[in-house]
Amino acid sequence: MELHALLLDGFRNYAHLELSPGAGMHIFAGANAQGKTNLLEAVYLAATGRSPRTSQESEMIAWDGEIARVTAGFDSARRGAFTIEVSLGRKTPATGSEARRGGTAEKRIKVNGAARSVADLAGMAPVVLFLADDLEVIRSEPARRRAFLDTDLSAMSRTYQWAWRQYGRVLDQRNRLLKDIREGQAPASGLPPWDAQLAAFGGRLLEVRLRFVADLNAQTMPIYRGLTASGQEMTIAYCREWGDPETEAAGRDELAALLADAIEESAEEDIRRGTTLVGPHRDDLQILVGGKDIRTFGSQGEQRTAAVALRVAECGLLRQLVDEWPVLLLDDIFSELDSTRRAALLGYLTPLTQVILTTTDVDAVGLPSGADARVYRVREGMVMSDE
Repeated sequence: MELHALLLDGFRNYAHLELSPGAGMHIFAGANAQGKTNLLEAVYLAATGRSPRTSQESEMIAWDGEIARVTAGFDSARRGAFTIEVSLGRKTPATGSEARRGGTAEKRIKVNGAARSVADLAGMAPVVLFLADDLEVIRSEPARRRAFLDTDLSAMSRTYQWAWRQYGRVLDQRNRLLKDIREGQAPASGLPPWDAQLAAFGGRLLEVRLRFVADLNAQTMPIYRGLTASGQEMTIAYCREWGDPETEAAGRDELAALLADAIEESAEEDIRRGTTLVGPHRDDLQILVGGKDIRTFGSQGEQRTAAVALRVAECGLLRQLVDEWPVLLLDDIFSELDSTRRAALLGYLTPLTQVILTTTDVDAVGLPSGADARVYRVREGMVMSDE
């Protein structure tokens, strides 16, 4: 996969920008708050229909503008050339507290000029993005790791995206009913239909999640060893507190049956608390290095290296799934790595078709002499090529 054209109008701090990147490595250098990360956000928005940085989509519209537009041209070994356009328009005037939040936005997506939905973009233009916030996947609360799973899998698979939304819809309905039962406003006999749906959609999610974690493990272990030049192994474990954690289930139906039993066993406590206590929405990932949980016992260096290893491993996994390398987007990561890790990471990036990265200092990337990389300077929403 290759991004060959990027056009921004009224996006963040870019009034207008046209870029024509090709294959290889592209380095966007500049001081902080100049717009480097905004470029990566724009590529990710075009590829997935979502921002990786905000749920308030109007924040991506220039402060004094009414419309933001991102147009990205991709070349795919599977699909050939195609263009994705994402436009954001303000629904309401940005005044008072609304202005501080950025107002609300209406989003429209087109592929080769035809209207499409966010769901239609799943798997179309595979990209992998590393942001500084990725460190929170390692050291933050379980919700952040679940978001890592759900966001990435939804971007890869329209089927998973659909099942995830359906599971969330059923979960909301069941939780409302649990509260009504607790307050004596509804009978407990209304639960079984929602329980059955929750187990069915949950089984779908679990099947894909477990396969993804197993495949990601296979990719991550050698990458972490290579980045650290050590014998320590990084492994990812899928953790659930419902049912017997030692019980293995091979497929969707078995997982759904296990979940159904756990939901039934938890029903009384669910009613007492007014919420659903078991299921994929409460599961977690455990990241282990040398057998220890690095969320609790890992150094910041180990945690950062693990976060990088996860994203690089995703590239290899996506190549297996779609038979082509994704575009890799890296936000200011090299300055946080020592020389050994920088050199090892550059070695992993070499096979990729296209890498787009940001940095405050080109020298911090540690490019070897004569490396084939194009450097751009970013300043106040303007981009200039060094060539």
